[in-house]
Amino acid sequence: MLPTNSSTSSDTPGDSTPSDEREIGTRVFLGFLFVVATFYAVVLIYHAANPPQSTAADSGLLERCRQICMKYGLVSTGNLRRDAESYIQAVHVQPLTNALSEILSQPEPTPVSSQAHALLHQSVPDFSLPDDQQTRQSLSNLGSNRPVVVVFYLGYGCSHCVAQLVALEKDLHYFRELDAEIIAISADSPEHTAQRFAEYGRFGFPVLSDADRAVASQWQCLHPATDESPELMDHGTFIVDRKGKLIWACRGKEPFLDNRTLLKVLAQSQGLMPNPVAQRQ
Repeated sequence: MLPTNSSTSSDTPGDSTPSDEREIGTRVFLGFLFVVATFYAVVLIYHAANPPQSTAADSGLLERCRQICMKYGLVSTGNLRRDAESYIQAVHVQPLTNALSEILSQPEPTPVSSQAHALLHQSVPDFSLPDDQQTRQSLSNLGSNRPVVVVFYLGYGCSHCVAQLVALEKDLHYFRELDAEIIAISADSPEHTAQRFAEYGRFGFPVLSDADRAVASQWQCLHPATDESPELMDHGTFIVDRKGKLIWACRGKEPFLDNRTLLKVLAQSQGLMPNPVAQRQ
C-alpha cells in the first residue's frame, strides 16, 4: 500500500489561512491609524508653532490641512465662539427653522429617550448659585411654575461645551414659546464667565457658577476620584417639569445637541403636542 499524504492544503507554501488574512488586515488598519495620527500630530505641532494670522499667505500642504481642521473644529482657532460654531457644523446639527408647531408635529426623527437617573420622576434638589454678575439665582425661583432645562457643561474653555450653549441660544425663542427656562452651570468662576461674555457676548439665559461642583455631584454629573481614575465630569442635560420633578436626563462625554428632542419632551410634559387629527382637518 502506498503511504498516504497527511498534509492539508493549509500546509502548502503560499497558501494563507483566514487567521493569517485577519492578522494582515489588522496590521494594515493599525498602520493606517498610525499614519493618520502621526499626520494629525504634525498638523497640531504646526498649528501651535504658527498662529493662523501669521501665515495668511501660506498655501502649503500643512496650512491647507490646518484650514480644513479649523473648519471642522479639529484644532482651535483661538476664538471659542467660532470653534463652537465649527463643531456644530461638524456633527451635522441642522438648525431649526420651521414654526414650533411644525417641529413638534414631525414624527421623525424620534426623540431621544431619557437615560436612567436616580432623580428621575422625583423632585429635584434646589440650588442657589451666583451668575456672572455675582447675583445668586435659585432653581426654585427661575423654575417657579415653569419647566426648566438644566445644562451642566465643563466650562467656557471647552468649545464643545460652548457649542451646546450656542445651539440653545439659537433656538431660545422655541423654548420661550413653551414657557421654558434654560440654566447652564459649570465650575467657572463668575469672573471668568463675565470675561468670556465681554469677549464673545452674553447668552439669553442664566449661566451659573458651581465652583466646588457640589450641585454637579448632586445631579450625578461628577465622578469623584478613585485609586483607579481621576475626578471626571460628564456633560449633563436635564428637563424639570413645572412641578419640580425630573422628567428627562442625559449624561455623557459629549454635549447633547438635539434641541428637537428637548422641545418635544417639554411640549409633551405640558400637554402641548399638536393633535395629528386636528391638523389633517
